[in-house]
Amino acid sequence: MRRNIKIILVPGFSYLSLGAILEPIHTLNKLYPHLMIAYKLISISDKKVFSESGVSINCHNSLQETLKEIKRTASDSVLFLCCGLKTPFGVQNLLKRILRICSQFKIPTFGVGAAGWKMAGSGILSKGEGTVHWTTLAAFREMNLDVVGKDALFVSSKHLTSSPGEAAALDMTINFISKEYSKEHADQVCDHLMITFTRSGDLEQPKSNAQRLRDVPRSLQKVIFLMEEHLENPLTLNSISTTAGLSLRQIERLFARHFSKSPKKYYISRRLLHARQLIEHTPLSIFEVSIVSGFASRQIFSKYYKQEFGLTPSETRQTPFKNSDKISFKA
Repeated sequence: MRRNIKIILVPGFSYLSLGAILEPIHTLNKLYPHLMIAYKLISISDKKVFSESGVSINCHNSLQETLKEIKRTASDSVLFLCCGLKTPFGVQNLLKRILRICSQFKIPTFGVGAAGWKMAGSGILSKGEGTVHWTTLAAFREMNLDVVGKDALFVSSKHLTSSPGEAAALDMTINFISKEYSKEHADQVCDHLMITFTRSGDLEQPKSNAQRLRDVPRSLQKVIFLMEEHLENPLTLNSISTTAGLSLRQIERLFARHFSKSPKKYYISRRLLHARQLIEHTPLSIFEVSIVSGFASRQIFSKYYKQEFGLTPSETRQTPFKNSDKISFKA
């Protein structure tokens, strides 16, 4: 059992994610003092680090000392890395160094929030699997072709685990306790924190599309799954009909009943949302975005895009983070 747990905070981290990691570990330590778990909060920059919501945390542990300690106690260490979308450029090299050291020594590393981007950018997820928040998952897949980007609450690839954070970080932490210690330890922590149940890591992230599909028939879910899996190279409705084992008329009736729109309009809307995420979160040109969203030309793409969102693709690119700090997804 590993007892040295380091929680590294990067400016802009999610306070909810931190609580979802810290409270179960603190509770485990309180319920089972004989485990002698030592956990530390570490700032990657100044001693005081601010969350994305503006809450400050005082960290009394030096990052440089922590790196030395991690190397000395690799077989007994675990690292949690919390970072949000607004990760300062000044800490990118440090992030890369931390992640590569942990990978070199095979230290179990749990990245939450935008940490999945940092893990992929540092190369340690190459030919493995990872996940990020669903709003940036399309961009993550486009920019990290050597990583299998999964829509999941958390994904483990050897000694590396990534999670979009927030409430999903709680599921990830309870899973860590269950595997590293025991299911009994995890159950006791859940009981103490009044957690009725935790979710499996392979579940899709909750999002608006998931909510829409919760009560629709399985036959319609299959049609939508086919559409989602072919956003870049759209299938014809005839092909979808054949694969799903439904007639075109049946598909049209299902979409009219559950979404009040035609299957064609629904499919185009999903591709346009995919395109918007790429425009907001990648440096791909508008032309490249139109291609990977399955549109035959930039002109057709721009026409549909403005009808859907009320502004052009170029206008979208100018506005997403206009009033925010610089953001880097790559480590």
